[in-house]
Amino acid sequence: MKSLSLFIAIIAIFFLNACKENPIPKVDFLTGIWKIENEEQFEVWEKYDNNELKGYSFKIINNKEHILETLSIQLDENKIIYSATVPNQNNGETIAFELNNDVKDLLSFENPGHDFPKKIQYKKITSNEVFVKVSGDDNDGFSYTMFKQ
Repeated sequence: MKSLSLFIAIIAIFFLNACKENPIPKVDFLTGIWKIENEEQFEVWEKYDNNELKGYSFKIINNKEHILETLSIQLDENKIIYSATVPNQNNGETIAFELNNDVKDLLSFENPGHDFPKKIQYKKITSNEVFVKVSGDDNDGFSYTMFKQ
């Protein structure tokens, strides 16, 4: 009887853990190679494991790939964190932006304490098109559309 109770308890724990929502699938649509409209600039995202996407952006100059920044999106204590490291900016330190779960129609990664940007937002238009907005104070900034390659 003890072994049956133990077996039922193990199955119940497994079932409860399987039912917990893993928030990382919210960002899975970014996986792939994306080209910025009318530019020779790209953003690449690869799924590293169930809790992280790793990426980088690059520009093609004279037929050579030049890395602009390294990126990651990962689950950290039930928060989704977007991290960007840009060479020659912020003393080479990685800047973290937390997903604002209150924004429902797009991914809004925010860091109100950072000088610029304060928000990096991705809006899925279709499975092959994403609108990106990068903004600071008063939503000033820039935006662009990316297409999956």
